[in-house]
Amino acid sequence: MSKVVSRVLAGVGMVIAVALGGALPAMAAEPKPTGGGGASTAAASTDVTQALVVGGLAFVLMIGAAAAVLWFTVKHRDQSR
Repeated sequence: MSKVVSRVLAGVGMVIAVALGGALPAMAAEPKPTGGGGASTAAASTDVTQALVVGGLAFVLMIGAAAAVLWFTVKHRDQSR
């Protein structure tokens, strides 16, 4: 793969990561409707689900970033040694 194609793919990947990383906290900040009775149990359930989704996405992004750093390091290490 040429350098231009790999740079374009890396740029597109960064744009997607930034877009997803910026959109999820904004969706997490939406106000929840308040109600009586069973609404508190439903709200607690959605809070846990939301925490798992955001935490899972953060984990995947961190692993992806670590993999990218390792790939870049291996790809560009000095072959003359």
